[in-house]
Amino acid sequence: MNRLGMDRNLAIICATIFLNIFVRFMWDPLLPLHLRALGANAPEIGFAFTLMFLARTGFAIIGGALADRHGRVIVAGITTIGSGVFTLAAAFTDDWIALIGLLIGASALSSIQWPALSALITESAGEDKVTRSFSITETAVLTGLIVGPIAGAILLAPLKIPGLFIINGVVQTGCGIWRLFALRETAHRARGSVLLNLRAAMDTNVRWLIVLGSLIAISFAIPFGPFFAILARDGWNNSEEEINLIWAAGSVASLAGIALGRMSERWGARRVLVISAIGFGIGTATWGLAPTWQLGIVPLLIAFLFSEAIFLAQQTLQAASTSRETRSSVYGMISTTTGFVGGVGPSFGAWLIVLGGNALPFLIAGALGVLCALAVMPIRKK
Repeated sequence: MNRLGMDRNLAIICATIFLNIFVRFMWDPLLPLHLRALGANAPEIGFAFTLMFLARTGFAIIGGALADRHGRVIVAGITTIGSGVFTLAAAFTDDWIALIGLLIGASALSSIQWPALSALITESAGEDKVTRSFSITETAVLTGLIVGPIAGAILLAPLKIPGLFIINGVVQTGCGIWRLFALRETAHRARGSVLLNLRAAMDTNVRWLIVLGSLIAISFAIPFGPFFAILARDGWNNSEEEINLIWAAGSVASLAGIALGRMSERWGARRVLVISAIGFGIGTATWGLAPTWQLGIVPLLIAFLFSEAIFLAQQTLQAASTSRETRSSVYGMISTTTGFVGGVGPSFGAWLIVLGGNALPFLIAGALGVLCALAVMPIRKK
């Protein structure tokens, strides 16, 4: 594929990522409170988020194999369309169990999509420029994370959350159609058995990447999951509109994390990840201990910043440990296995709240974040 095709791919991916994140995060930070309004209690909300988290990663291994066998574009396009349809349907139920079921369906399709989309991002700019590629797409993600909650805060009163679901579903379905017909394929279909190729690719580096990814997943699932809104409402007494704006502020801080993550090309991804893991751990623990939002906002922003740098360094390490022939399958294996571990985060966090109050989940998440600095040590550049 020529340079123009690569640039075209990256532009389409960035545009569709921005749109999907924008419409989703008009309502996503408020989902725990919406579930509570529909009758769910704290353990039920934690369990619901666990199921959604597991669905968001549990089917990635299937998506990776499909992408290597049938192509990245068809998988990324069809699953985006399906996810949009599920989200649209979620607007028309006031039963929290049915709502969670539909969002689990949307999350499962997003899980199938991720390995294909991640491989497209890696390969559209070339494996030697993966940090640049992901930093560009992450800028699109963070822009959506910033403006989405702000738009949600404005539209919440007239449209309510079901109205925001409708916007999300329509826009996401359109993005899936755009991806399906406009993206250019970046890899030939895999030859031979995908399973045998995957087994051959599972070396020591990939195994340690799974350990690292598991720690990252569970440490992120707590502060960036349902407990973000619960701490802000119950501990800091913020309104729903204020919670959306605090989330947007965190996303602005993550933009600085992109600059730190891009230093992986100069300092090395391992070094950036170690520094960021320590910073994230300290910031998250301090965030959870803060009695008011005025005292908690700075450590919250620090945690957001370092989490973004962790993500970019992690993607750089993964790209360096995979080949084009099996990349989607390996990404899917990593995403599924780490997702099952990280999926216990919301339920684990709910149990910790019962045990020690709103601060304890953030303290444990911070400690797990620091452990990422140790898990990255055995990973060596090929």
